[in-house]
Amino acid sequence: MQNSDWSDRRHPCRWETEAGDMGFWMPDRSEIVTQFFTRYLFFSLAVIYFSTLESVSPVLFSIEQLLIALGMYFILNTWFFRQALQHVTLLGIRSAMVADLVIVTLCVIHDPNPIPPSALAFLMVLLGNGMRYGMRLFGEVLGGAFLGMAIAFAFRYRLGGFGVNAGDVFFGVFWVTLALYAYILMSRIDGQRRQLDYRSRFDTLTGLLNRHGLLAAADCMLKKAGDGAPATVLFADLNQFKEVNDRYGHGVGDRVLAEFAQIFKESAELGVCGRWGGDEFVALLPHRDEAAIRQIFERIESRTQVWSQGNGLPMAVSLGVSHAPQDGHDLVTLLSVADIHLYQNKSQQQDKADAPTFYRNLTDEPQAS
Repeated sequence: MQNSDWSDRRHPCRWETEAGDMGFWMPDRSEIVTQFFTRYLFFSLAVIYFSTLESVSPVLFSIEQLLIALGMYFILNTWFFRQALQHVTLLGIRSAMVADLVIVTLCVIHDPNPIPPSALAFLMVLLGNGMRYGMRLFGEVLGGAFLGMAIAFAFRYRLGGFGVNAGDVFFGVFWVTLALYAYILMSRIDGQRRQLDYRSRFDTLTGLLNRHGLLAAADCMLKKAGDGAPATVLFADLNQFKEVNDRYGHGVGDRVLAEFAQIFKESAELGVCGRWGGDEFVALLPHRDEAAIRQIFERIESRTQVWSQGNGLPMAVSLGVSHAPQDGHDLVTLLSVADIHLYQNKSQQQDKADAPTFYRNLTDEPQAS
């Protein structure tokens, strides 16, 4: 599944994947409001700034025409704001960024000052968009800002009657240095954010999703199950794992968990696999019939037995299954049903005197580290 399929939609900031590998960090509602109200603030400052001028260099527009262009930007920005509150898309982000770059370029072209203060708005476009959505979009807006600056100053020097001076050179060097520094700094921050996001969703020992990641993946899959795309949940529990830890130590126990995780993942046929907690593992799959489930169970059991015999370590597994939506609409309910089936299967492999007579409350199970 793509990252967006297991990202937690309750998380304030998650990675959203769109076409191919292209994606962006999805902001929450408060961050969207902050971003667009910042745009409104700079729109207001631009209107005030140009309204106080008696005239501008007639490069492209008069003051009245420039104010009309700002008014059109206000309307367009309001439409983007409304769309973002409903659903943030890659196209919407890029369209809003283009609108920002175009209006700032027009303002810089018509700024009457030899060193235009309006050019600082390019930095706000760069930081406000690039630092919010990820490095790919940061690179795009950085390139757009460089292009906008080049076009603006080319028009100023060619048609506006401005000449190159020491102040322009200093301002240009300062602006480029600050923009590149922000890009380098953001690349490090983005890398750290990806690591934190990964660690919050994946089990460090097995490399599978942890409980948090499983719940997030289940939100997506089970929602589709309610819309007519049924799903299957597999639940696996290692037998005698406590005895392995007690007899051979936790290092060997960790090895058993890691090896079984690989077996479970490879046997689950493209399922989304995770470690629910301790020695319990879960796989989320599109709907599988009983014959397909039996094949998966046999594959897991046979590979587990081969590994156990080859390494001289006791490793056996009990398996259970449940189906959405008929057995439940959330992962905890489905795992409770699968847990009952698991213990029924386990009881068939043990003497009745040794078979457990209780069922666990899965919501109280310890989460895997």
